[in-house]
Amino acid sequence: MKVTVNIELSPAEAREMFGLPDFSDIHQSLTEDLLNKCQQDPQSAFETFIKPSLETGMSGFTAYQNMMANFMQGQMQPQKSKE
Repeated sequence: MKVTVNIELSPAEAREMFGLPDFSDIHQSLTEDLLNKCQQDPQSAFETFIKPSLETGMSGFTAYQNMMANFMQGQMQPQKSKE
């Protein structure tokens, strides 16, 4: 037997149903604060908020590239026979 139940919920209703906390007020406050800082001094905001994310992302990407290069080098080397 197969039973399908469709429930239409807003995100707020789903959070309430599953007992998850509502962080919408905190999110709104942080978003407004970030927007104000970006409008006051865009260069400082870039260096504070965006630059660290870009550096972290690039270091992760570089590590992935190195891992794949090492993998490919291992595949291209002749396999040693086990005796």
